[in-house]
Amino acid sequence: MTSVVDAAIAECLSSPDSKYETIEQVKDAASALHQTHACSLCILRFLQIPFGPVYQDQEAQIYEQLGLPEQPAEPCPVCLGILSTDVARQIAEKYTSQDFDAQQVTLGIEVPKSIYVRHRSMQIFCSANTTTQVHDVVDVKDTLKYLIAQQLASHSVAVVAECDTQIDIAFAHAETARDCQFLVDQTNTANSRVAIVAKLTACSDAEFTAHFASPPPLATTRALVTVSTKRASIFVGGRYLKLERNISQTPFIVEGRRVTEHSVSEIIGNPIQQLTKCDSYNMVGSGREDADVRMLGDGRPFYIECINPRRTRTLDEDICNIERTLSTTISPVQARRLQVIRAQDTAIIKEGEENKTKHYCALVWFAHELSQEKLAEINELGKQEIVLEQKTPVRVLHRRAPLTRPRKLLALAIEHIEGRFYRVRIESEAGTYIKEFVHGDLGRTVPSLAGLADSTADIFELDVECVSLDFPPAVI
Repeated sequence: MTSVVDAAIAECLSSPDSKYETIEQVKDAASALHQTHACSLCILRFLQIPFGPVYQDQEAQIYEQLGLPEQPAEPCPVCLGILSTDVARQIAEKYTSQDFDAQQVTLGIEVPKSIYVRHRSMQIFCSANTTTQVHDVVDVKDTLKYLIAQQLASHSVAVVAECDTQIDIAFAHAETARDCQFLVDQTNTANSRVAIVAKLTACSDAEFTAHFASPPPLATTRALVTVSTKRASIFVGGRYLKLERNISQTPFIVEGRRVTEHSVSEIIGNPIQQLTKCDSYNMVGSGREDADVRMLGDGRPFYIECINPRRTRTLDEDICNIERTLSTTISPVQARRLQVIRAQDTAIIKEGEENKTKHYCALVWFAHELSQEKLAEINELGKQEIVLEQKTPVRVLHRRAPLTRPRKLLALAIEHIEGRFYRVRIESEAGTYIKEFVHGDLGRTVPSLAGLADSTADIFELDVECVSLDFPPAVI
């Protein structure tokens, strides 16, 4: 019966590019490589054996089929122990343990820079002792990718060239960290992978062997591996309603102490995080109201970016369930039109900052009752556009630049409730400080409602009733 190794060698010999004519020549080259203490997979790749089932065999089986004694249990001096089915299995198991639902992944592999030096050392040895050509050797990263792909395939995960999920695999080997130092010292080459590879390419065999042994010296330790997975963010868009006061949009923390007990982002974001199993999330609203201001009407547009989500498939119904749960549990924060959106759909939130308008309803107290004539005068003025000059409010000067900004009121209406209390409705462009328009902010907003009424004014309650930005698309 033909062994897996013999079949692979036969395939290699049948190639028009093969440098060998007989199986015996291949096995003689394998014997020379074996004497360097190279591992079975490094022997296969320096023999230019193409990827296939042979690379998945146990090391002892490969040696046996090549007619070679098994190597001692020591690290390969070429790949530093990186190339093995055990390492590939460890990487695959690490990925699957993270519970990602991705069916396709890409691999990002970083090997110690000493690998490139040792690879060149082995190429020089092969040129002198076998018929292998230095430019034909199978790459160590490609070999490892093949091994990992076979392991992941058993978990129904395919390795592809490009997708939204990447497994980052980084190897480190402290023992050989100075292998490439002679290249740095000789030419002041930057100690980067690209610089090292470029110098090795330009370096002659004689120059190289004057500073580094061929074949490569033995190593006593194996390379250590760390594995992490990163996945493109997914975005959940919607509109939120804030039915109670003293709830901030995001956690409101000053000097390590929470100012408000609840936040919109946590009430909506936490269940989304649990659903998507993301590392963290960011909430971005189309503007924000103060913590003591309610958000009513159809709500304020927002999206939540789920960073490194484990779950991204079949989310639609579960996202809708979060919206339903908030509405049926008498939550002070509600969500409308909650849905998964595309990354490019989020641009409208930023673009709409300068274009959207908002409708407000305020409960305002004046120092004295306003006459019917004064109310009529203000209401008549409010039928036309009013341009405000607003300096940065005193209450935010500690965190915002002291600028004067023109802002437009598109509509203004006032009605008497009782005593010295009035209901004021305002439509304004984005970025208008409504509280400051009402009381004047020590003359920093001109004109102000207090100035128009010829009376001291203060705002007791404020609600946002409409944010006129069509986002996200209505859920059908």
